[in-house]
Amino acid sequence: METSSSSTMAINGGIIKFKNRKCSCGIKAAVKISESQNNPKKLYFFCEKGKCNFYKFWDPDNEKFNQTEFIGSNSQRYDGRENFQIQQEMRNVMQTLDILWQRVQHLESLHVRMHNLETNIHGRMHILESTQGGSRLM
Repeated sequence: METSSSSTMAINGGIIKFKNRKCSCGIKAAVKISESQNNPKKLYFFCEKGKCNFYKFWDPDNEKFNQTEFIGSNSQRYDGRENFQIQQEMRNVMQTLDILWQRVQHLESLHVRMHNLETNIHGRMHILESTQGGSRLM
């Protein structure tokens, strides 16, 4: 049995598109990549619950694929999961940015304090030099 939904999977750096299958139990069949010597890296569908013994290799030559259908199902699939992940990553980036901004502000305040201390030290050195007849302390 076939359903109208579709999926993509990356194999060896390439992306394949396939229609999802339903097993004899009526649930979406799981997909794996074969690691056997007879069928290396071949995609196959199977009953995830193991109740109906559904097992079928994916045959790209027999796959009738509608690109519009793929784009629609792909965007539906990514809308929820990927948006959540992107929002989570955005929160993490914003938190990191906030921490970095606080550090920059702290460093800038330290820089101002160091500059003020340096100015104060140079002023005192100038006063000492002038009171001691022009001799340099340093």
